[in-house]
Amino acid sequence: MDIVYSISRLLLVVHTERSPRIRVISARPATRAERRLYENI
Repeated sequence: MDIVYSISRLLLVVHTERSPRIRVISARPATRAERRLYENI
């Protein structure tokens, strides 16, 4: 699971790595609490 920026939006992305590709399982906007955690890293 990662938190990433996508054109000024912070997204929570769940993915799996299957050589040689990365497969996105789901993506959604990060919650306020998740944004705070990301900004404090």
